[in-house]
Amino acid sequence: MDRYWREIVLTLIIKVFVLSLIWYAWFSNPQDEHLDDAAVAARMLNSHIVKDSSHGSIR
Repeated sequence: MDRYWREIVLTLIIKVFVLSLIWYAWFSNPQDEHLDDAAVAARMLNSHIVKDSSHGSIR
């Protein structure tokens, strides 16, 4: 029984460590901190229009 607890605790420690690395690598420092909701929406709409115009039709 003691062996199982040790494996569970070790697994949880490894998972917390890996999740911390993932958070630090991809989520801790967003590149576009200066963008607000309106700027994000404008950027998304502009990229959508550019993508559609490359196919010959603008919606």
